[in-house]
Amino acid sequence: MDGAEKSINIVNSTPDSKLYEYKLGIERITEDLEKFGLTKSQAKVFIYLGKYGSKTSPEVCKDLKLPRTETYHILNVLTNHGIVVSEFSHPTRYSAIQMEMAIKIMVETEQTKICILAEKEKEIIKLWNKIPSFFTPSCKPECEKFQMLQGSPRIHSKMKNMISDAKVDCKLLCGAKDLSRFYYSNLLESFDSSTLDSKLIISSEAVIPEFMTKMNKLKIKALPETMARNQCFLIKDDEELLIFLRNANFPAKEIFAFWTNSKSLIESIKLLFNYSWKSSKIVEQKQLMIQN
Repeated sequence: MDGAEKSINIVNSTPDSKLYEYKLGIERITEDLEKFGLTKSQAKVFIYLGKYGSKTSPEVCKDLKLPRTETYHILNVLTNHGIVVSEFSHPTRYSAIQMEMAIKIMVETEQTKICILAEKEKEIIKLWNKIPSFFTPSCKPECEKFQMLQGSPRIHSKMKNMISDAKVDCKLLCGAKDLSRFYYSNLLESFDSSTLDSKLIISSEAVIPEFMTKMNKLKIKALPETMARNQCFLIKDDEELLIFLRNANFPAKEIFAFWTNSKSLIESIKLLFNYSWKSSKIVEQKQLMIQN
C-alpha cells in the first residue's frame, strides 16, 4: 500500500478501523496548526507532505481531493512561510520540513509580528492624543452594551481582561473541552491568581490541572453526569457576562461568544450558576491532572 492509499484510508477511516486513531491525531494536529496561522487546507497539505514524503502538486491535488488552482496556491504559501521546500525536478516536487523546525519558524514569525505591533503602539497613541475629540461626554448613566466575539484568541483575551479587572469575584462554568483550552491558553492561571473569590464549575468528566489543586477545593465543583455539558460562561463582579454561543465543541476559529453588561441578563445567568453550584459536588481525586 503506497502513501496515497494510506492517506485516503486514514481520512475515510471509521471508528472500528486501526487507522482511526491516526485520523483523530491528524484532526487534532490540524486544529492546533490553525492556531499558528495556517488555514485548515494548508495544515492538511503540510501534514500530508510530512507523513508521506515529497509529492508533486497534481499528486497532492488528487490524494487530498483539493481544487487544482487552490493546491498550487497552498503550496506556494507554505513555501513562502518556509515550512515547505520545492525540489529541482520536473514536475516540481514539494516536501515538508521537520515539524519541530516548522513550529519554531511559525512561532518566530508571530513573535516578530507582535514586536512590530508593540513598536507601533506608542506612535499610534501619540498621534491619537494629538487629535481633539469632537463631542462632549454624556452625563447620563452608562447604557447597557454588548459585543460579539469570534475565535479563541479574541475570546480568551477578553476573558483574561475580565478576570484581571475583577474586584470582588468571578464565576466560571465550563465543560471538559473548554477547561482544556483554558488551561493551554494560561487563562486558568489568571483565574486562580487574580480574583478575590473565584468559583469554578466543570463537567464531571473534566480533568483538573495540577496547579489548581492548590486552590481551595471548596471553590471547585463538578456538574452531575445528568446535567448538560455544553454551557460555558464567565461572570465578573456581577457587572459583566461573557457567554459562549459556540464553545470548545467547535474548531477554535468557529468559537463564538457574547459579552454584555446587561444587569437583567447577568442576573439570569447568575441564578443558573447558583443553581448549578448547589447541584454540583466537590471534585474527586481522580480528576486531578498528573503532570510529569
